[in-house]
Amino acid sequence: MVNTKNIRKSICEIGKLLYDRGYIDASGGNISVRDGDKVYLSPRQSGEHHQWNIEEDSIIVTDMCKVPIIGDFNKITRESVSHYYIYNAFPEVKAIVHAHPPYMMAFGSAHMDIPAVSEGTRCVIGTLPITNIEESVPGSAQQAERVVENFKQRRKIDPECGLICNIPFHGVFSAASDLNYAFLYVEVSEINCKILINRQIMFGNDPRADLSIHHQITREEINSISQDKDVCEVGYRYKDPYGNEAIYLGEGQKKPVVPNVTPDLVSKITEEVLKKLKNS
Repeated sequence: MVNTKNIRKSICEIGKLLYDRGYIDASGGNISVRDGDKVYLSPRQSGEHHQWNIEEDSIIVTDMCKVPIIGDFNKITRESVSHYYIYNAFPEVKAIVHAHPPYMMAFGSAHMDIPAVSEGTRCVIGTLPITNIEESVPGSAQQAERVVENFKQRRKIDPECGLICNIPFHGVFSAASDLNYAFLYVEVSEINCKILINRQIMFGNDPRADLSIHHQITREEINSISQDKDVCEVGYRYKDPYGNEAIYLGEGQKKPVVPNVTPDLVSKITEEVLKKLKNS
Protein backbone atom coordinates (compact mmCIF):
# COMPACT_ATOMS: atom_id res chain seq x y z
CA MET A 1 0.00 0.00 0.00
CA VAL A 2 1.39 3.39 -1.02
CA ASN A 3 1.61 5.76 1.93
CA THR A 4 -0.06 9.17 2.07
CA LYS A 5 3.12 11.15 1.58
CA ASN A 6 4.14 9.32 -1.60
CA ILE A 7 0.71 9.65 -3.19
CA ARG A 8 0.63 13.37 -2.54
CA LYS A 9 4.15 13.79 -3.88
CA SER A 10 3.34 11.81 -7.03
CA ILE A 11 0.32 14.01 -7.78
CA CYS A 12 2.46 17.15 -7.44
CA GLU A 13 5.19 15.70 -9.67
CA ILE A 14 2.85 14.45 -12.40
CA GLY A 15 0.95 17.75 -12.32
CA LYS A 16 4.15 19.72 -12.93
CA LEU A 17 5.22 17.29 -15.65
CA LEU A 18 1.85 17.63 -17.43
CA TYR A 19 2.11 21.43 -17.19
CA ASP A 20 5.72 21.55 -18.43
CA ARG A 21 4.83 19.30 -21.39
CA GLY A 22 1.89 21.54 -22.31
CA TYR A 23 -0.73 18.87 -21.64
CA ILE A 24 -2.46 21.00 -19.00
CA ASP A 25 -2.48 24.77 -18.69
CA ALA A 26 -3.15 27.61 -16.29
CA SER A 27 -6.88 27.43 -17.01
CA GLY A 28 -7.40 23.93 -15.70
CA GLY A 29 -6.68 20.24 -15.44
CA ASN A 30 -6.86 17.97 -12.41
CA ILE A 31 -5.45 14.73 -11.05
CA SER A 32 -6.58 12.11 -8.57
CA VAL A 33 -5.36 8.83 -7.09
CA ARG A 34 -7.47 6.18 -5.43
CA ASP A 35 -5.94 4.25 -2.53
CA GLY A 36 -8.38 1.71 -1.13
CA ASP A 37 -11.43 3.66 0.00
CA LYS A 38 -9.66 7.03 -0.08
CA VAL A 39 -9.37 9.47 -2.99
CA TYR A 40 -6.54 12.03 -3.25
CA LEU A 41 -7.26 15.06 -5.45
CA SER A 42 -5.32 18.06 -6.73
CA PRO A 43 -6.72 21.36 -5.39
CA ARG A 44 -8.83 23.79 -7.38
CA GLN A 45 -6.97 26.40 -9.48
CA SER A 46 -3.65 24.54 -9.32
CA GLY A 47 -2.76 26.02 -12.70
CA GLU A 48 -4.37 29.43 -12.42
CA HIS A 49 -2.87 30.34 -9.04
CA HIS A 50 0.22 28.11 -8.84
CA GLN A 51 1.22 27.14 -12.41
CA TRP A 52 1.19 23.61 -10.99
CA ASN A 53 3.91 24.30 -8.45
CA ILE A 54 1.66 22.84 -5.77
CA GLU A 55 2.65 21.61 -2.31
CA GLU A 56 2.03 18.10 -1.02
CA ASP A 57 -0.01 19.46 1.88
CA SER A 58 -2.46 21.06 -0.58
CA ILE A 59 -3.65 17.65 -1.84
CA ILE A 60 -7.17 16.93 -0.59
CA VAL A 61 -8.26 13.50 0.70
CA THR A 62 -11.85 12.26 0.81
CA ASP A 63 -13.72 8.99 1.02
CA MET A 64 -15.44 7.43 -2.01
CA CYS A 65 -18.53 9.57 -1.44
CA LYS A 66 -16.54 12.83 -1.46
CA VAL A 67 -16.80 13.23 2.32
CA PRO A 68 -13.64 15.16 3.36
CA ILE A 69 -10.90 13.50 5.42
CA ILE A 70 -7.91 15.84 5.01
CA GLY A 71 -7.63 19.31 3.46
CA ASP A 72 -9.81 22.26 2.60
CA PHE A 73 -12.99 20.81 1.10
CA ASN A 74 -13.86 24.18 -0.47
CA LYS A 75 -10.78 23.84 -2.67
CA ILE A 76 -11.66 20.46 -4.14
CA THR A 77 -11.39 20.45 -7.94
CA ARG A 78 -14.55 21.39 -9.83
CA GLU A 79 -14.16 18.30 -12.03
CA SER A 80 -14.22 15.94 -9.05
CA VAL A 81 -17.64 14.46 -9.87
CA SER A 82 -16.22 12.78 -13.00
CA HIS A 83 -13.38 11.29 -10.95
CA TYR A 84 -15.76 9.72 -8.41
CA TYR A 85 -18.11 8.41 -11.11
CA ILE A 86 -15.17 6.71 -12.87
CA TYR A 87 -13.82 5.17 -9.66
CA ASN A 88 -17.23 3.81 -8.72
CA ALA A 89 -17.81 2.36 -12.20
CA PHE A 90 -14.31 0.87 -12.63
CA PRO A 91 -12.86 -0.57 -9.37
CA GLU A 92 -9.60 -1.43 -11.16
CA VAL A 93 -8.91 2.25 -11.91
CA LYS A 94 -6.51 3.77 -9.38
CA ALA A 95 -5.60 7.09 -11.03
CA ILE A 96 -7.25 9.69 -13.26
CA VAL A 97 -5.87 12.63 -15.23
CA HIS A 98 -8.05 15.35 -16.74
CA ALA A 99 -5.85 17.29 -19.16
CA HIS A 100 -6.01 19.84 -21.99
CA PRO A 101 -3.59 18.49 -24.64
CA PRO A 102 -3.93 20.87 -27.61
CA TYR A 103 -3.49 18.41 -30.47
CA MET A 104 -6.09 16.03 -29.05
CA MET A 105 -8.37 18.99 -28.44
CA ALA A 106 -8.03 19.95 -32.12
CA PHE A 107 -9.70 16.64 -33.01
CA GLY A 108 -12.29 17.20 -30.30
CA SER A 109 -13.10 20.65 -31.65
CA ALA A 110 -13.99 18.98 -34.97
CA HIS A 111 -15.93 16.19 -33.22
CA MET A 112 -13.59 13.71 -34.92
CA ASP A 113 -12.38 10.37 -33.61
CA ILE A 114 -8.63 9.89 -33.26
CA PRO A 115 -7.34 6.76 -35.06
CA ALA A 116 -4.52 4.92 -33.31
CA VAL A 117 -1.61 5.14 -35.76
CA SER A 118 1.50 5.51 -33.60
CA GLU A 119 3.14 2.35 -32.33
CA GLY A 120 3.10 3.78 -28.81
CA THR A 121 -0.65 4.35 -28.87
CA ARG A 122 -1.41 0.92 -30.31
CA CYS A 123 0.88 -0.86 -27.84
CA VAL A 124 -0.07 1.11 -24.71
CA ILE A 125 -3.77 1.91 -25.24
CA GLY A 126 -4.86 -0.42 -28.02
CA THR A 127 -6.04 -0.13 -31.60
CA LEU A 128 -9.46 1.38 -30.87
CA PRO A 129 -9.91 4.99 -32.01
CA ILE A 130 -10.14 7.56 -29.22
CA THR A 131 -13.69 8.87 -29.37
CA ASN A 132 -15.55 11.94 -28.14
CA ILE A 133 -18.35 12.26 -25.65
CA GLU A 134 -21.08 14.78 -26.39
CA GLU A 135 -20.41 18.38 -25.42
CA SER A 136 -21.23 18.68 -21.73
CA VAL A 137 -21.31 21.22 -18.93
CA PRO A 138 -17.80 21.09 -17.36
CA GLY A 139 -17.73 19.48 -13.94
CA SER A 140 -21.33 18.27 -14.22
CA ALA A 141 -22.89 14.88 -13.51
CA GLN A 142 -23.92 14.91 -17.17
CA GLN A 143 -20.26 15.00 -18.22
CA ALA A 144 -19.35 12.31 -15.68
CA GLU A 145 -22.07 9.97 -16.93
CA ARG A 146 -20.98 10.43 -20.54
CA VAL A 147 -17.33 9.74 -19.74
CA VAL A 148 -18.27 6.55 -17.87
CA GLU A 149 -20.50 5.42 -20.74
CA ASN A 150 -17.70 6.07 -23.24
CA PHE A 151 -15.29 3.98 -21.16
CA LYS A 152 -17.84 1.16 -20.83
CA GLN A 153 -18.27 1.08 -24.61
CA ARG A 154 -14.51 0.88 -25.10
CA ARG A 155 -14.24 -2.04 -22.69
CA LYS A 156 -17.21 -3.76 -24.33
CA ILE A 157 -15.35 -3.75 -27.65
CA ASP A 158 -11.92 -4.50 -26.19
CA PRO A 159 -11.79 -5.56 -22.51
CA GLU A 160 -8.05 -4.79 -22.35
CA CYS A 161 -8.00 -1.35 -23.96
CA GLY A 162 -6.82 1.79 -22.18
CA LEU A 163 -9.45 4.23 -20.93
CA ILE A 164 -9.21 7.68 -22.49
CA CYS A 165 -11.74 9.93 -24.24
CA ASN A 166 -12.02 13.39 -25.72
CA ILE A 167 -14.45 16.10 -24.57
CA PRO A 168 -15.11 18.55 -27.43
CA PHE A 169 -13.64 22.02 -26.82
CA HIS A 170 -12.71 21.03 -23.27
CA GLY A 171 -10.05 18.35 -22.82
CA VAL A 172 -9.59 14.65 -22.13
CA PHE A 173 -10.07 12.15 -19.34
CA SER A 174 -7.55 9.34 -18.86
CA ALA A 175 -8.03 6.56 -16.30
CA ALA A 176 -5.59 3.77 -15.50
CA SER A 177 -4.27 1.29 -12.96
CA ASP A 178 -1.73 3.82 -11.67
CA LEU A 179 -0.75 7.45 -12.15
CA ASN A 180 2.17 6.70 -14.45
CA TYR A 181 -0.15 4.98 -16.91
CA ALA A 182 -2.81 7.69 -16.66
CA PHE A 183 -0.06 10.14 -17.68
CA LEU A 184 1.26 7.77 -20.35
CA TYR A 185 -2.16 7.46 -22.00
CA VAL A 186 -2.29 11.23 -22.40
CA GLU A 187 1.25 11.49 -23.76
CA VAL A 188 1.09 8.70 -26.35
CA SER A 189 -2.32 9.96 -27.51
CA GLU A 190 -1.06 13.51 -27.91
CA ILE A 191 2.00 12.34 -29.87
CA ASN A 192 -0.33 10.22 -32.00
CA CYS A 193 -2.31 13.37 -32.83
CA LYS A 194 0.85 15.29 -33.69
CA ILE A 195 1.74 12.56 -36.19
CA LEU A 196 -1.72 12.69 -37.77
CA ILE A 197 -1.72 16.47 -38.05
CA ASN A 198 1.89 16.77 -39.24
CA ARG A 199 1.51 14.14 -41.93
CA GLN A 200 -1.61 15.90 -43.23
CA ILE A 201 0.32 19.19 -43.33
CA MET A 202 3.30 17.56 -45.02
CA PHE A 203 1.61 15.20 -47.47
CA GLY A 204 -2.07 16.20 -47.78
CA ASN A 205 -3.56 14.11 -50.57
CA ASP A 206 -0.24 13.41 -52.26
CA PRO A 207 -0.78 10.03 -54.00
CA ARG A 208 2.85 9.10 -53.38
CA ALA A 209 2.33 9.07 -49.63
CA ASP A 210 1.47 5.64 -48.22
CA LEU A 211 -0.32 6.41 -44.96
CA SER A 212 -1.55 2.89 -44.26
CA ILE A 213 -0.44 0.67 -41.38
CA HIS A 214 1.41 -2.30 -42.87
CA HIS A 215 1.57 -4.40 -39.70
CA GLN A 216 -1.33 -4.50 -37.26
CA ILE A 217 0.38 -5.33 -33.97
CA THR A 218 -1.40 -8.15 -32.11
CA ARG A 219 -1.78 -8.32 -28.34
CA GLU A 220 0.41 -11.44 -28.34
CA GLU A 221 3.17 -9.49 -30.10
CA ILE A 222 2.78 -6.63 -27.61
CA ASN A 223 3.07 -9.05 -24.69
CA SER A 224 6.20 -10.56 -26.23
CA ILE A 225 8.04 -7.22 -26.06
CA SER A 226 8.89 -7.68 -22.39
CA GLN A 227 10.15 -11.25 -22.88
CA ASP A 228 13.91 -11.84 -22.83
CA LYS A 229 15.22 -12.81 -26.26
CA ASP A 230 18.46 -14.48 -27.36
CA VAL A 231 20.66 -12.35 -29.62
CA CYS A 232 22.95 -15.20 -30.73
CA GLU A 233 22.30 -18.77 -31.82
CA VAL A 234 23.02 -21.57 -29.37
CA GLY A 235 26.54 -22.88 -30.02
CA TYR A 236 27.92 -19.50 -31.12
CA ARG A 237 31.65 -19.24 -30.25
CA TYR A 238 32.94 -15.88 -29.04
CA LYS A 239 35.34 -14.15 -26.64
CA ASP A 240 33.88 -12.92 -23.35
CA PRO A 241 34.86 -9.52 -21.82
CA TYR A 242 37.93 -11.16 -20.23
CA GLY A 243 39.26 -12.51 -23.50
CA ASN A 244 38.34 -16.11 -22.75
CA GLU A 245 36.94 -18.37 -25.44
CA ALA A 246 33.32 -19.32 -24.75
CA ILE A 247 30.31 -21.02 -26.33
CA TYR A 248 26.84 -19.47 -25.99
CA LEU A 249 24.35 -21.95 -24.50
CA GLY A 250 21.21 -19.78 -24.69
CA GLU A 251 19.18 -17.90 -22.05
CA GLY A 252 22.18 -15.86 -20.96
CA GLN A 253 24.45 -18.86 -20.26
CA LYS A 254 27.92 -19.58 -21.55
CA LYS A 255 30.42 -22.46 -21.39
CA PRO A 256 34.17 -21.85 -21.33
CA VAL A 257 36.14 -23.42 -24.14
CA VAL A 258 38.68 -25.93 -22.76
CA PRO A 259 41.84 -25.89 -24.89
CA ASN A 260 42.74 -29.15 -26.62
CA VAL A 261 45.79 -30.32 -24.60
CA THR A 262 48.08 -32.67 -26.63
CA PRO A 263 51.29 -34.44 -25.50
CA ASP A 264 53.30 -32.13 -27.76
CA LEU A 265 51.72 -29.07 -26.07
CA VAL A 266 52.55 -30.48 -22.61
CA SER A 267 56.17 -31.09 -23.65
CA LYS A 268 56.46 -27.60 -25.08
CA ILE A 269 55.08 -25.96 -21.93
CA THR A 270 57.34 -28.13 -19.70
CA GLU A 271 60.36 -27.18 -21.78
CA GLU A 272 59.53 -23.46 -21.53
CA VAL A 273 59.06 -23.68 -17.74
CA LEU A 274 62.35 -25.52 -17.21
CA LYS A 275 64.16 -23.01 -19.39
CA LYS A 276 62.81 -20.10 -17.29
CA LEU A 277 63.75 -21.85 -14.05
CA LYS A 278 67.30 -22.48 -15.34
CA ASN A 279 67.75 -18.80 -16.29
CA SER A 280 66.32 -17.45 -13.03
